[in-house]
Amino acid sequence: MTRRMQKALLDRLIEQPYTYWCEMVDFLHRNFGMRISERSIGRTLRSIGWTRKTIRRIAQQRDDDLRDHYLHRMSQYQSYQLVFVDESGCDRRAGYRRWGWSPKGSYPVETAKFGRGKRWHILPAYAQDGILLRRVYQGSTDSALFEDFIAQLLHHCGRYPEPKSVIVMDNASWHHSEKILQMCRDAGVVLEFLSPYSPDFNPIEEYFGVLKKFIKRKWYENEAFITREFQMFLEWCVDVVGDDADMAERHFHHAGIHITQAPE
Repeated sequence: MTRRMQKALLDRLIEQPYTYWCEMVDFLHRNFGMRISERSIGRTLRSIGWTRKTIRRIAQQRDDDLRDHYLHRMSQYQSYQLVFVDESGCDRRAGYRRWGWSPKGSYPVETAKFGRGKRWHILPAYAQDGILLRRVYQGSTDSALFEDFIAQLLHHCGRYPEPKSVIVMDNASWHHSEKILQMCRDAGVVLEFLSPYSPDFNPIEEYFGVLKKFIKRKWYENEAFITREFQMFLEWCVDVVGDDADMAERHFHHAGIHITQAPE
């Protein structure tokens, strides 16, 4: 493969990183009249340090100016003042494992009852020392439920600039209710909203990822209990994972937040 062909292929992969091997072969053949084998293309890519990875998708609607404005606003706060709130859904498919063992040439098979059952929601408040408050419930999230959760959360918050005095949420419609704004003002708590399409700024997203892996690990050893008390199982998982202050600090750091400790 010539340097010119290599550069053209890399430009294509930067623009379309999801390209299949066969599509790379066709691309080079169309543009240079040479049919390079998939194996040769693979060797070339490996030799220059390119590897195949899971694609990280970014919303086209994301606005860099709004993201910069959010980061500028947040720079005035200390990490110990921040409390992030978000929701995540869960059902009985949460325990399914995608990988299994079997003899070579055969596929692993698990007999399972299909159907996801009723959907549950997990609503936590996440600070740099872990979960501050959580609620696990069935059904959808609406303004009344969320307002009740915030009212309860405010009892665990300080008045700004005390620790846990800045609540950060995404831009879901029920997060902007006048009642929530007034409750926060009355409690002396600052309310901030994430820039649109910016889950990477929210440390609770990483917490949810760890939580879902923990649920999978603990599913089969607790299957009988889950059948009887699914909500209690979810609450236990949320509490165990959320009790790790070191992990919470890492999640805050990964979200671009400089860690500072509250004065004693």
